[in-house]
Amino acid sequence: MNRTLIFPLFMGVLIWGQSCGSREAKLAEVDKKSIVNAAKATVQKVFDASNNLKFLDGLNYYSGDADAYYTNNGTVLSLNDLKKSYSEIGSSVEILKNTIDSWNSTFLSENTVAFTLPIHLKIKLAGIPEYNGQLVWSAIVQKRNGKWLIVQSHESWLNCVEVMSALTPTDQKKN
Repeated sequence: MNRTLIFPLFMGVLIWGQSCGSREAKLAEVDKKSIVNAAKATVQKVFDASNNLKFLDGLNYYSGDADAYYTNNGTVLSLNDLKKSYSEIGSSVEILKNTIDSWNSTFLSENTVAFTLPIHLKIKLAGIPEYNGQLVWSAIVQKRNGKWLIVQSHESWLNCVEVMSALTPTDQKKN
């Protein structure tokens, strides 16, 4: 092949390749917000269900896959563990209001978004005065089999000792 043709052919392929890559990057930037919003909608459904005391409905947006895990009060739980826990405590919750202070999200890939949410919480358990506190909830939301699901979550209370004291029935505090 003629050397004079090789150089222009090489440059043409190089420029074409870069222009295609540039369009894909711009497309990804445009789509990131849409992807984050789709994952955010899933998280919002969980908090809406919780605020309506429909805890098990909210867990429909959690993955039951073996690689999914959830941390609550320093314990790593499976989805089945969460369901059991919420079934046990659910009937004693009279009021629950999660107010998300800000939506902090990180686009990780076209099927994965991370969230860290500072939350103000009002909770009233049967026989216990209402408690108002703050926590931070974080999660990884992934699109699996065409559905956005929470595959990891962790909640941390800002003052754990205060929370435990406030939510422990008076008769248990004496023991």
